Amino acid sequence: MIQTGYPFEFMGSNTVGVDKYLLETLVYVFRSEKSGHRYQVNIERYAEHLCGVKFFDLTTDIRIGKYSNLSATYEPRTIFRTVADITLDAYRRDPKSSFFFIGAADSRDRSSVSTRRYRVYTAFVNDLNLSDRFSIIELKDQSMSVLINRKAVPDIDAYMKRILNFVMD
Repeated sequence: MIQTGYPFEFMGSNTVGVDKYLLETLVYVFRSEKSGHRYQVNIERYAEHLCGVKFFDLTTDIRIGKYSNLSATYEPRTIFRTVADITLDAYRRDPKSSFFFIGAADSRDRSSVSTRRYRVYTAFVNDLNLSDRFSIIELKDQSMSVLINRKAVPDIDAYMKRILNFVMD
């Protein structure tokens, strides 16, 4: 059984750095009750209700490799659960949303293909049993998983092609 996450706070949206695909970034924060570390979760909202999910530990040096840093707090399930809760909050804000995440490589990965983070994140997402709402597409070569909204996307193949254009452009 998946435990509950930490309480989180929606900080607002940010439109700095938007481009032809990125519309805004929803910013959330939470604090680990175990380690005291603070985390920031960014839900990047793109065209066609596509959202990228990114998070990082604010207590580490975020100038270099903020998505690759290891915090060594030994509480990944609670942190992932909190990120999942935040993702579902973004889904409630826009019920047409689909989501993707990319598992960043760290110093122990031999390449950025099918990274350790990607494998852990994908296993966690599969444990959430979201298949009633989302089709889950795994792109191991990009270390990317996509949760496509079943109710909002009639043609999954065409949507995936457009997603890859957004992400790989």
